[in-house]
Amino acid sequence: MCRHGSRFFVTLMLISVLGACQQPNNDDESSSGLASSTELASFAPTDVQRTEILATVQGIFDALAGDVDKLSEVMMPDVTMRSTSIQEDGTVISSTSTVDGLRDRIVSGGSAMVERMFDSRIMVSGPIATVWTPYDFYSGGEFSHCGIDVATLLHTREGWRIMSLDWSRQQPPDCELHPDGPPRGI
Repeated sequence: MCRHGSRFFVTLMLISVLGACQQPNNDDESSSGLASSTELASFAPTDVQRTEILATVQGIFDALAGDVDKLSEVMMPDVTMRSTSIQEDGTVISSTSTVDGLRDRIVSGGSAMVERMFDSRIMVSGPIATVWTPYDFYSGGEFSHCGIDVATLLHTREGWRIMSLDWSRQQPPDCELHPDGPPRGI
């Protein structure tokens, strides 16, 4: 599926799910079932929420760069993580991982990993938030892949924590690279 098609599909699914969680509005003349832009605006984060939520997601990237203790600070112990890619023949490959598996990979990896997000979209409803963000990923100083990260967070007494993390693994032109170009100093 092309980049724009998959973005449209996931956005449509997110809007449908969020629209289903809304209280019925008998004054709404729309019968399409999709939330209006006014309704979606009600899910916009405050500036403080945006800063805290993005800092939590950034914590995963800090962990990838070698700060494995950060994983415990930003992820729920039972977090679900799933990577999805589409092979050249169209076959969809999906794999799951655990926090312990990610920690082991970081510790034993031997090469620096750099992941950068940009153009992040955030929606918040009470203690639940979602982040949809393009990213690019480098390992050992070399470009590896890019795609979309989708994180679901829960606001706890300790702050925002990641409950689930899903990402696509793609290659350009099916995904975008960071607008700042390759990372410096890797």
